[in-house]
Amino acid sequence: MAKSKKRKHHHDFHPQPHTAKTQKTKSAVTVAGVFFSLLGIGIAYFAAGASLPWLLAGAVAGAVGGYYFGLQIDKSFSKK
Repeated sequence: MAKSKKRKHHHDFHPQPHTAKTQKTKSAVTVAGVFFSLLGIGIAYFAAGASLPWLLAGAVAGAVGGYYFGLQIDKSFSKK
């Protein structure tokens, strides 16, 4: 059977080679910061009681520790 020259030819789909991948929106830094902050509040509560300055100090110290811990987790998982 003869081919129609007016018909459009089908082409295979080829994705663009330089498409940017979407980055994840959540990171281990945020999760670890919140978790360590709560852990710091709990330790400060058992160590010093319900004193607000000590609870805030525990939260800040825990958040700083969680930040650095989360950075290390992100670095270790980004290596391939």
